[in-house]
Amino acid sequence: FATLGLTHHNNETVEPIISFQQEFPARKGWSGRLDTVAGLQADLRLLNSTSATVQGVVRAGDDFEPRLRMAYLRQQFGADAALRVGRFRSPFYLDSDVAEIGYAYLLARPPMPVYGYLANLVTHVDGADFQWRRSFGSFGVLVQGYGGRSSGDLWFFNTTPIEKADLELSGIYGLALTVGFANVTVRGSPTRVDRLSLRSSQIEQLNGGLTQVAGGRRAIASDPRLPAPFAAGLVSKAAAIDGYRNPYDGRPVYTSLGFDANIDRLRLIGEWAAFDSRSPTIGRSRGGQLTAGYAWGNITPYVSVARNSRRPGALDTSALSPTGLDPQLDGAIAQLSAAFVEAPVFADRSTSSVSVGLRWDVRENAAIKLQFDQLRTPSPMVPGVMAVRRLPIDNRVNLFSASLNFIF
Repeated sequence: FATLGLTHHNNETVEPIISFQQEFPARKGWSGRLDTVAGLQADLRLLNSTSATVQGVVRAGDDFEPRLRMAYLRQQFGADAALRVGRFRSPFYLDSDVAEIGYAYLLARPPMPVYGYLANLVTHVDGADFQWRRSFGSFGVLVQGYGGRSSGDLWFFNTTPIEKADLELSGIYGLALTVGFANVTVRGSPTRVDRLSLRSSQIEQLNGGLTQVAGGRRAIASDPRLPAPFAAGLVSKAAAIDGYRNPYDGRPVYTSLGFDANIDRLRLIGEWAAFDSRSPTIGRSRGGQLTAGYAWGNITPYVSVARNSRRPGALDTSALSPTGLDPQLDGAIAQLSAAFVEAPVFADRSTSSVSVGLRWDVRENAAIKLQFDQLRTPSPMVPGVMAVRRLPIDNRVNLFSASLNFIF
């Protein structure tokens, strides 16, 4: 499968991305970075009920560096059940299984406010899933239970130079339920993660500063000339500062509920998605999208609206108050306090979009898509689902896309 895509926008302050794992955003003017992708999948039947699948992908946004998306063994148990072991696409959201296969979805890309932050953050799971399928008269059911871990690179575009962070998710487990009727498919999926960790040199520098500041408070508190209540307060705040380390770590919960319906020529697609990071720095996000298309022969015009909004976490940085006793220590505390003011701001991915487009199925395995998106964030101080070097920004982006999508 492949997508050859071009985009154009005139915003000098932001650069659209499909996820924060994308190293090279779509810059001002014409760019092929956002959507251009090619993939190859191989399926090998080893025995009558045993098979192997491998899928590799290269993206222009990753400088065409090969990525292994799937590599698993599949064992069929009778007609209804199967077990997969290895690497498979993350099954968190409605279009997760066909992510990057542009021909498989109606739009030029899944709506960016939802998929640009919530879904595309985790491209795969290394582990196992068990699938059970059964038909019941006029409808069918697929139950998928899965567990494992995942890892990848995340890019901090607001640093100089742009910094790569290591993303690790361990203890992933979830359940997806899909119910298919004649004209409607409904899918819901809750997923929990025991531990999400994000590590980079910038975070390590922050951790080192916190250790020094906490140690400085404890050193001052050891002075016998200080009143006991004041010294106890210094020690208590030092313990609180220890808890500020690794501010982006959490135990996130993903939730998705979506549908895809065909009513004569009308196609409706909707999805509600939620992400609770369980991190006071990142907070919680809620999003949704609704898409409608109407087919005239092999041409389908469509319109789509999407939104993702963030609710801040309860980040309490009161422990980073000056001591009033050591100017050098208080200067370091002021720098750390400023960093913790900035961190939640750049974690705000609230974005809304309105998209209109046209899909032309030129052949049974190829489609041309033209699409216009208007992306907005709530204010110039909210970066949204885009690569942002500094704030404030021009918080409106008019994005034009043209793509050729095909499978072979």
